[in-house]
Amino acid sequence: MRHFIPLLLLLLSFNSACTPEQQNSDDERTLSSSGIDSLEAVQEEPQRKEDTPGTDTMSFEVAFEHFFRALQAGDTVGLNQFVSPERGLWLIEQPGAVPAYTHFQNIQAVQRSYQNQPFTSITEQMQECDLQERQEFPEFDCAWMDRGRSGFAEDGCFFRDATDFHTSDMWQYANLNPEQEEQVQRMQQQVQKTVLHTRTSYRFHFAHDGERWRLLFADLRVPCSA
Repeated sequence: MRHFIPLLLLLLSFNSACTPEQQNSDDERTLSSSGIDSLEAVQEEPQRKEDTPGTDTMSFEVAFEHFFRALQAGDTVGLNQFVSPERGLWLIEQPGAVPAYTHFQNIQAVQRSYQNQPFTSITEQMQECDLQERQEFPEFDCAWMDRGRSGFAEDGCFFRDATDFHTSDMWQYANLNPEQEEQVQRMQQQVQKTVLHTRTSYRFHFAHDGERWRLLFADLRVPCSA
């Protein structure tokens, strides 16, 4: 017993002397590891920013997804990001026998010919739009517009290059003055992508201005209704 007590005290003294060193060593390893992780995070942050597409490099599919999301939310501020402050937006409708072109400077100013409804009212008819690229849009026939069908050979939400729209002469039948006719023709040539939503027959014509994708024309005509 006399030998056991001094031995126990010696062991306790040894542990108390060694523990701070071990603790300091562990703390140093933890700080070192934390410092490396923080440094890696700082180094990776610029790369993350580089990998995030800006509005100038954003693909059309991604841009339209943002447009459609803002439309569904009734977010006129978000939608206005797709309207050029300089060129504005042309709304194409057909309240009678001939198409009607109306120019608006921003989304908030839009009033449709039908009950002066806002642009966001089209959300009621456009609940879904799973965008798919096509070389050609599906064939359309008025005779196919029965039993709730759209009249298109295939239903969906499609986009393609806007080559056909460049040569559209609908503006000739609208009541436009010479200055407006010139503006419409000029903006038609700038359009790069057209989106077709078959359930409504609505078409949206977009152009990239070097900064972001802009909606230049929204064609809300319903075929075979005149």
